[in-house]
Amino acid sequence: MIFENPNVFFLLLLLPILWLWQRKQRQLDAIPYSSTSLFEGIEKTWRQRLLFLPPFLLFMSLALIITALAKPMIEVTNERQDRQGIAIEILIDVSSSMGFEIHYGDKEETRMEVAKKVVEEFIMGDGDKLTGRPDDLIGIISFARYPDTICPMTLGHHAVSHMVRELTTNERPNEDGTAFADAIALAAASLADMESNPENDIASKVIILLTDGENNSGKYLPLEAARIAQNLGIKVYTISIESKPKDEIKKNADGTLSGPPEVSANAKLLEKVASMTGGIYKAAWSYDSLQSVYNQINELEKTKMKAVNYTDTKTAFAGFAIAALILLALHYLLNTTILRVSP
Repeated sequence: MIFENPNVFFLLLLLPILWLWQRKQRQLDAIPYSSTSLFEGIEKTWRQRLLFLPPFLLFMSLALIITALAKPMIEVTNERQDRQGIAIEILIDVSSSMGFEIHYGDKEETRMEVAKKVVEEFIMGDGDKLTGRPDDLIGIISFARYPDTICPMTLGHHAVSHMVRELTTNERPNEDGTAFADAIALAAASLADMESNPENDIASKVIILLTDGENNSGKYLPLEAARIAQNLGIKVYTISIESKPKDEIKKNADGTLSGPPEVSANAKLLEKVASMTGGIYKAAWSYDSLQSVYNQINELEKTKMKAVNYTDTKTAFAGFAIAALILLALHYLLNTTILRVSP
């Protein structure tokens, strides 16, 4: 316990002086008696034995009042977890080819539905592998021939997941295509604009690109968009959702043999975009593999946590004041009833 005004305790020095003064007054006010020898051998009554209580209660109440005036404070040490979240722009391909089917458990489902399912689990968590991103600012950009901001950066993740569920593949031929480079440039501009706000305390900025095709539309080339992100300190994670690759049969002089398929030019490009910015490239061909990719990103991009110890103070004035009033009331009650003396 600490006291805000400890100098008040000097008033306690007055209590012995007050006690001596009261004792002197009682002696002056006492009734003179010629001899006390007649009272020798007479035992004191219980009232006489308790006569010390009223002055004792009075001085105790005064001491408590002085303590209360010193403003007693109780220090409470607590620990707070400060979390510094990440700003994430999630880019989702909505071109018509996202209507092709891939494995979803024991059945087939469109790439778009599988992507929406996994992205929502990445944001909100699935109670198992994906823990969700509760401390992160998240925005959604969809793209086909043109990129479109579906949801601006926000901590309102229920609204974000609702926007993801409402996504559909493009049905307009004149707007079909794949412009993921333009989508990266738009996301980078959005993250850079948000970073300029001093109120945003962001550990890092991330773009997660999900596409199933080659960049065949838009103003920017993929490496140009990657350079923009790189200059702004933004990591780009690229994910290609596609059919499961099959081993290729090759002929040589000794006969035929099978081997892994050659890496496509688009896969190499997406890997280059990711590596330029410090991200990674992964391919997925089913719900499970896509979930595994997002889980890997989830593990790589951790929210920064810092334990902060702080001391809070609570006033303890009331306890001392109430105790003083109770003792003072008891003093006057005893002094005017069963322990009353005269004079």
